[in-house]
Amino acid sequence: IALADAEGTAGLTMRRVAAELGMPTMSLYRHVANKEQLIALMVDAAFAGEPLPTRPPEGWRARLELSAAIQRRLYRAHPWLAPALNLSRPLLAPHGMRHIEWALAALDGLGLDADTRMHAAVTLFGYVRGQAIDTEPEARATRSSGITGEQWMAAQQDRMTALLAQGRLPHFASVAGEAALSSTSLYEFGLACLLDGIAARITTVRPPVTA
Repeated sequence: IALADAEGTAGLTMRRVAAELGMPTMSLYRHVANKEQLIALMVDAAFAGEPLPTRPPEGWRARLELSAAIQRRLYRAHPWLAPALNLSRPLLAPHGMRHIEWALAALDGLGLDADTRMHAAVTLFGYVRGQAIDTEPEARATRSSGITGEQWMAAQQDRMTALLAQGRLPHFASVAGEAALSSTSLYEFGLACLLDGIAARITTVRPPVTA
């Protein structure tokens, strides 16, 4: 995990891991079958590093916001983590799956059917991952160029001004000077819209009728 945090997973080979451990490369295969299995274990260990609290906050929305915040911190701490996940072929990482379990529990008893609850839980997980997917390429670009994302954006300002001055993007130009976009603002806006959508599907559960 330390190697991947520092350099990404592209150069994370079994030979490199063995060298760092001071062991023969072939000895690693007694513990893991291949690099893919190693990364799956790394994913699970990363999620285990910041577990969900044993006492969830009150309210389904606060619970989902907390789970999302923990996932986001993990992705920022481990830039390789988001690209290592694939919702089409999900890894069986028990500690990561606990976030799905947490979301399903938060949405239980709110009038949502099982299919809706599962879709909501996986969609939330996928949203946070999607917001973090650029973390590793950005870290890699910063390492190779020595230029941060903020510095790169600042260097494009003159070109952007010239492009908007052509008048071909009038709506973009009308809001460009007023909208303050950041990774945080985009994350918070999208999360609020997602949770608002879930809230719109929640129905009031009527108490059982007693004789």
